[in-house]
Amino acid sequence: MPEAVSIKPIFEAMPSSLNKAAAQDANTVYQFNLSGEGGGQFVVTIKHGECTVKEGVIPAPDATISAMADDYMNIVTGAYPFGLAYINGRLKVEGNLRLVLRMGAYFAPQSEATT
Repeated sequence: MPEAVSIKPIFEAMPSSLNKAAAQDANTVYQFNLSGEGGGQFVVTIKHGECTVKEGVIPAPDATISAMADDYMNIVTGAYPFGLAYINGRLKVEGNLRLVLRMGAYFAPQSEATT
Protein backbone atom coordinates (compact mmCIF):
# COMPACT_ATOMS: atom_id res chain seq x y z
CA MET A 1 0.00 0.00 0.00
CA PRO A 2 1.54 3.36 -1.02
CA GLU A 3 2.34 5.82 1.75
CA ALA A 4 0.08 8.89 1.95
CA VAL A 5 1.66 12.07 0.66
CA SER A 6 1.46 14.98 3.09
CA ILE A 7 -0.08 18.19 1.81
CA LYS A 8 1.95 20.23 4.32
CA PRO A 9 4.94 20.93 1.98
CA ILE A 10 2.56 22.58 -0.51
CA PHE A 11 1.49 25.06 2.17
CA GLU A 12 5.03 25.55 3.46
CA ALA A 13 6.07 26.60 -0.07
CA MET A 14 3.27 29.15 -0.50
CA PRO A 15 5.05 32.19 0.99
CA SER A 16 8.04 31.78 -1.34
CA SER A 17 5.80 31.01 -4.35
CA LEU A 18 3.64 34.13 -4.02
CA ASN A 19 3.61 36.54 -6.96
CA LYS A 20 4.06 39.65 -4.81
CA ALA A 21 3.09 42.05 -7.60
CA ALA A 22 -0.19 40.23 -8.30
CA ALA A 23 -1.00 40.09 -4.57
CA GLN A 24 -0.03 43.68 -3.75
CA ASP A 25 -3.65 44.81 -3.22
CA ALA A 26 -4.82 41.55 -1.62
CA ASN A 27 -6.19 41.35 1.91
CA THR A 28 -7.66 37.87 2.13
CA VAL A 29 -7.76 35.01 4.62
CA TYR A 30 -8.33 31.48 3.32
CA GLN A 31 -9.20 28.43 5.43
CA PHE A 32 -8.19 25.06 3.99
CA ASN A 33 -9.81 21.92 5.40
CA LEU A 34 -8.17 18.93 3.76
CA SER A 35 -9.36 15.57 5.02
CA GLY A 36 -8.01 12.07 4.65
CA GLU A 37 -4.48 10.75 4.86
CA GLY A 38 -1.85 13.46 4.57
CA GLY A 39 -4.40 16.24 5.08
CA GLY A 40 -4.71 19.01 7.62
CA GLN A 41 -6.20 22.40 8.34
CA PHE A 42 -4.35 25.52 7.27
CA VAL A 43 -4.95 29.27 7.39
CA VAL A 44 -3.40 31.19 4.49
CA THR A 45 -3.32 34.98 4.75
CA ILE A 46 -2.40 37.07 1.72
CA LYS A 47 -2.05 40.73 2.58
CA HIS A 48 -0.21 43.53 0.76
CA GLY A 49 2.00 41.21 -1.28
CA GLU A 50 2.92 38.90 1.61
CA CYS A 51 1.75 35.38 2.42
CA THR A 52 1.66 33.67 5.80
CA VAL A 53 0.59 30.10 6.50
CA LYS A 54 -0.39 28.61 9.84
CA GLU A 55 -1.78 25.23 10.74
CA GLY A 56 -5.19 25.43 12.38
CA VAL A 57 -8.57 27.07 12.03
CA ILE A 58 -9.68 30.69 11.97
CA PRO A 59 -13.26 31.66 12.94
CA ALA A 60 -14.23 33.95 10.03
CA PRO A 61 -12.15 33.43 6.86
CA ASP A 62 -13.03 35.19 3.59
CA ALA A 63 -13.21 31.78 1.86
CA THR A 64 -13.03 28.17 2.99
CA ILE A 65 -11.74 25.45 0.69
CA SER A 66 -12.55 21.84 1.60
CA ALA A 67 -11.40 18.68 -0.19
CA MET A 68 -9.79 15.32 0.31
CA ALA A 69 -6.02 15.80 0.60
CA ASP A 70 -5.27 13.58 -2.42
CA ASP A 71 -7.81 15.47 -4.57
CA TYR A 72 -6.31 18.81 -3.53
CA MET A 73 -2.81 17.54 -4.36
CA ASN A 74 -4.05 16.57 -7.84
CA ILE A 75 -5.59 20.03 -8.29
CA VAL A 76 -2.49 22.01 -7.28
CA THR A 77 -0.19 19.84 -9.39
CA GLY A 78 -2.43 20.27 -12.43
CA ALA A 79 -3.44 16.61 -12.68
CA TYR A 80 -7.09 17.51 -12.04
CA PRO A 81 -8.52 20.85 -13.26
CA PHE A 82 -9.89 23.17 -10.56
CA GLY A 83 -13.13 23.81 -12.45
CA LEU A 84 -13.84 20.14 -12.93
CA ALA A 85 -13.08 19.40 -9.26
CA TYR A 86 -15.44 22.19 -8.19
CA ILE A 87 -18.26 21.12 -10.52
CA ASN A 88 -17.92 17.46 -9.48
CA GLY A 89 -17.98 18.36 -5.78
CA ARG A 90 -14.45 17.14 -5.11
CA LEU A 91 -13.51 20.64 -3.99
CA LYS A 92 -15.99 22.72 -2.02
CA VAL A 93 -15.85 26.47 -1.50
CA GLU A 94 -17.70 28.43 1.15
CA GLY A 95 -17.55 32.20 1.07
CA ASN A 96 -16.27 34.24 -1.83
CA LEU A 97 -15.51 31.98 -4.83
CA ARG A 98 -13.90 34.92 -6.66
CA LEU A 99 -11.21 35.14 -3.99
CA VAL A 100 -10.44 31.44 -4.47
CA LEU A 101 -10.17 31.94 -8.25
CA ARG A 102 -7.70 34.80 -7.67
CA MET A 103 -5.30 32.36 -6.05
CA GLY A 104 -4.33 31.26 -9.57
CA ALA A 105 -2.87 34.72 -10.19
CA TYR A 106 -1.26 34.90 -6.75
CA PHE A 107 0.72 31.66 -7.13
CA ALA A 108 2.76 30.43 -10.07
CA PRO A 109 2.41 26.73 -10.92
CA GLN A 110 5.12 24.66 -9.18
CA SER A 111 6.98 24.03 -12.45
CA GLU A 112 7.20 27.77 -13.20
CA ALA A 113 8.01 28.78 -9.62
CA THR A 114 11.22 26.75 -9.62
CA THR A 115 12.63 28.05 -12.93
